[in-house]
Amino acid sequence: MDYTAGAIDPARPWIRDERDAPAEMNWRNTLLNPFGKTYKLHFTRAWTFMFLGRVLLYIVPSFIAMIAGIAGVSTDGLNAPVNLLLFSVPAVLLPFAVFTLVTEYTSFVVHMRRLTEAGRSAFMAVIVLVPLVLGLIAYALGTQGGAAQYRQMHTPANTEAVEAKKETEAGDEGEDAASKDGQAAAGPPARDPRRAAMMEMSERELAMQAGMGLAFPIWWLASFGAMLWSLMYVARLPNGGQGQFRTGSHMTPEEIARGV
Repeated sequence: MDYTAGAIDPARPWIRDERDAPAEMNWRNTLLNPFGKTYKLHFTRAWTFMFLGRVLLYIVPSFIAMIAGIAGVSTDGLNAPVNLLLFSVPAVLLPFAVFTLVTEYTSFVVHMRRLTEAGRSAFMAVIVLVPLVLGLIAYALGTQGGAAQYRQMHTPANTEAVEAKKETEAGDEGEDAASKDGQAAAGPPARDPRRAAMMEMSERELAMQAGMGLAFPIWWLASFGAMLWSLMYVARLPNGGQGQFRTGSHMTPEEIARGV
């Protein structure tokens, strides 16, 4: 099934295997149907689509929000937490989160089909789900830690919690501003703003924040490892499991230069 340069697709002379012809690719089956086979170049196209989609949906909105913040535009709405299944993500990253969850499944399907076509065990496709599993475990551990931190912060013995409660009660009693200013001047220094913000969170909010803080970096690192495995192994498997283990459609740069 090898052909001369440009015989299959004049716009892509490096395609030498007719099974890799872009016109023959069925995107719906490639991304959604785990029971089938996907050829080498079709796998690469699907993988590139999923990878670039994640990168663009993360970088572009984040960059826009950063520029807006520098320009003095309020970004409270962009950074407002939005609940998505078990998670809470900033509104600006909601499209990224939804796309990522969907492509966790489609990535598994694409890898399963490619491994099957190349004569390898389709079970190896579970490797691409490892980042998600590790992220969920880290999220569960993080939420437990966040909930424990909330309970510790709001125990009666905690001086910060007692102080916050007294300040709230004093405000409810309607003390005048001058009296409050005098107490503040004579009292202890102001609390850490970050800790004060945490004190105002509900137990669920603090738990979710801690869970995402632990899960996100672990998911990123594991995803990087899975990406290397995809690029260095799965994407280089020859069609049908026969042929050289290399990048491309069974055609070397030297062959392209010679026009064979």
